[in-house]
Amino acid sequence: MDLSLRTDGPLAHIRVVGTVGISETGGLLEYLRVARENGSILAVIDFSDCTQLPTTIVPILVREALAFNDVGGSMSLTGLKGQNPFLMTAVAENRFVHYRSFEEASAQERHKLKVSAASNAAPTTAGAPTTAGALAGPAPPPMPGTAPGEKKGG
Repeated sequence: MDLSLRTDGPLAHIRVVGTVGISETGGLLEYLRVARENGSILAVIDFSDCTQLPTTIVPILVREALAFNDVGGSMSLTGLKGQNPFLMTAVAENRFVHYRSFEEASAQERHKLKVSAASNAAPTTAGAPTTAGALAGPAPPPMPGTAPGEKKGG
């Protein structure tokens, strides 16, 4: 197995080449850790030149995707073509985002990042409900036997 890491701002591109043995998954983990430590919050793992992946790759990738999610980013995959049937099933079940090419993944992930940043930076009007408040639902009804705004008890 050969790995390469290229970063461009918040985006890390990891290319996996050859057969990945069960004892080699630590190298991929190390590349992902280094990418996060260097400020990448988006990771695209390119398996287009990879010929085989061990079954242990699925929980490893799940854990790494959660690590990127925890910092407000995401991890996506590209180039899968049956190297691991369990990973293909996980993609089919939408546990991972999979793109046809690195270029498509890069464009889509950067777009999602811009949209997320724009929605987080949107100004709110004083006194207007925020999105979080709107999603929380209406206020609970008053306790039985009390008028609105009145507290029961001492």
